[in-house]
Amino acid sequence: MRKILLDFKLTRTPEQVQDYLALEFEFPDYYGRNLDALYDMLTEITEDTCVGIFESEEEWESDSYLRRVKRVFWDAEEENPHLAVISAKLEENYRR
Repeated sequence: MRKILLDFKLTRTPEQVQDYLALEFEFPDYYGRNLDALYDMLTEITEDTCVGIFESEEEWESDSYLRRVKRVFWDAEEENPHLAVISAKLEENYRR
């Protein structure tokens, strides 16, 4: 199983978030670097992959783009049986 741990502390813009995701997931050069492209790439994963999302409370509550990124991960997890997403916030792992 592939394990990817994401920590968005160093990302400040949507472009930096997308660059970070492209690097961590080793997405191909044609990756569109937007939320639709992220969903497409996550639902196409064929290797069992566990993704841990770590964040500070303030960071995610104040940043709507990061909240949307997290939603994309959860939506893709529902679609792709090879993808498991774990949030650092315990309660988020049960409310989906």
